[in-house]
Amino acid sequence: MLNDRTMDRYLHAILLLGTRFLVVRAVDVAAWLEYSKASVSVAVKQMLREGLVSIGNHGALLLTADGERRASAFHERYDFFNRMLTEAGVDEDVAKKEAGALAGSLSNPSLYAIRKRFPLPQARDSQKEQA
Repeated sequence: MLNDRTMDRYLHAILLLGTRFLVVRAVDVAAWLEYSKASVSVAVKQMLREGLVSIGNHGALLLTADGERRASAFHERYDFFNRMLTEAGVDEDVAKKEAGALAGSLSNPSLYAIRKRFPLPQARDSQKEQA
């Protein structure tokens, strides 16, 4: 059984890959996360049991409403830490990896305290939408 942190990484990968490709398959998730196909297969079975994904045509992994909610929440946390680290001067590749670790390891109260103490300006995309 996968822990919540690991499950969130899988869901996040499916969410991100879905923005890049028409079809996201388990093999794509394995390559993206650099995990074995066997590990992804175990995760997919658990995500199916928990109602977080469904399987579409040609083996496509589809996020359910619950899966998408959970992936989006993780992505919001990931984005916050990725922006914080890159704005602090951390190399982009390092920031991406470490943002994922931070996003999955902090509790909600800790994240809230960090966001309150170190607010980041809105992302450029958000500013464009508001204009």
